[in-house]
Amino acid sequence: MDASHHPCGGIPSRLPGGGGAPRPDARGWPKGCPSTVARERIRVPEATRRVKPAAACIVRHNYYPDTHVRRDAEALVEAGYDVSVVSLRRPGQAAREALCGVNVYRLPMQHRRGSSLRYAWEYTLFLFLAFLTVTALHVKKRFRVVEVDNMPDILVLSALVPRLLGVRVILYVFDNMPELLAYLRGWSARHPVVRFLAFLERLSARFADRVIVTQEMPRRAMASRGVPRHKIAVVLNSADETAFVPSAAPDAGRRDVFQIVSHGVILERYGVQVLIEALPSIAAQVPGVEVQVFGEGEYRRALEEQARRNGTTQLVSFRGFAPFDELIATLARADVGYVGMLNDLVLPNKLMEYVALGVPVTASRWPTFLHYFPDEAVAYFRPGDPEDLAAAIVRMHRNPASSRARARRAKELYQDYRWSVQREVYLGVYSELLNGVVGASAMGSRVGAAPYQRS
Repeated sequence: MDASHHPCGGIPSRLPGGGGAPRPDARGWPKGCPSTVARERIRVPEATRRVKPAAACIVRHNYYPDTHVRRDAEALVEAGYDVSVVSLRRPGQAAREALCGVNVYRLPMQHRRGSSLRYAWEYTLFLFLAFLTVTALHVKKRFRVVEVDNMPDILVLSALVPRLLGVRVILYVFDNMPELLAYLRGWSARHPVVRFLAFLERLSARFADRVIVTQEMPRRAMASRGVPRHKIAVVLNSADETAFVPSAAPDAGRRDVFQIVSHGVILERYGVQVLIEALPSIAAQVPGVEVQVFGEGEYRRALEEQARRNGTTQLVSFRGFAPFDELIATLARADVGYVGMLNDLVLPNKLMEYVALGVPVTASRWPTFLHYFPDEAVAYFRPGDPEDLAAAIVRMHRNPASSRARARRAKELYQDYRWSVQREVYLGVYSELLNGVVGASAMGSRVGAAPYQRS
């Protein structure tokens, strides 16, 4: 398990350094703070200017500003919280800095892939250092809420001292570790290690006041392990609709190329190899087909070798990390967005991003995907089946009107999934904890934030 590879499929950012003003990351986010404009629109009531913002802390075994944490942390800042983030530290990054209103504290360690023992050692060391850091920061800042993002689940114990002093704790579960390890190792649910991880997940959830999960299936899994349903809130790791807007209108007149796109971290379990295996069959029936693969990852070299073996090198372009505007423009012009996950553990961010851009999607037929996007919204194929995938893409090529109709239906459904909606659910969890309301966001209410306390 690689904590630096978030499984939701978006391209991770890679800032080369940590000091000074924010710079464009490898995902291509514009210079400055994405939330600056939104923050300028906020009108803080006069009465709140005389009170102290409630302090919140996010602990994440990953780098900052990476993945979802930046988006969540800046949402809290916009809502009026004093936000601290405790994270890993890349070479060249500052140990401490302020980014877009977020106070970042980086611990002197990096993530390295390795054996299970290596992961256990790294997680244990990070837990120890995070425990010391969160405790020291709490003495200074008097946190009201501490959010701990897994993996690992037991990292929630970094908030032990604040918890004993009455601070509210959130466990944010991005990966159900028992299911993920079982999939990666090919173990059954009854394997001793999987059962031990399930026990740690249950213990960690009991320690926390609230648990956030990223979609419905993990909510059901945690509820089946005895976590009270009212304690679990679902916040979809969705696309920010203010960012995923086409920079230019798609070229509807293009008929010489039929473009399939995939973007995100390149891992085996994301299933790009199924698309490459299906490509000779697709090319025989779809003139001008080409595949654009954006992103980097450990499985890229294997995919390049696969394309050489089956003679599709000229049809597949590995683009690596691209500037954000270039990425958006290419995705928006695509005829098909490919989401070929080989497991049902996540709702990939890339799926939401294609939908936000109005790109027709073909995806593995998993219950999670079907829960949010039924057949009328996405062209599904059997997971891991290149023949069924080829047939689905050929149908999309031959019936573009049907593909566009699915894309429109997907975008209608997406209106409830977009970040501006999920942001309110996320902030509602914090508000409930501060106001003593239990479980309202788990039932879908929109609770306004109240992030101030008297000095």
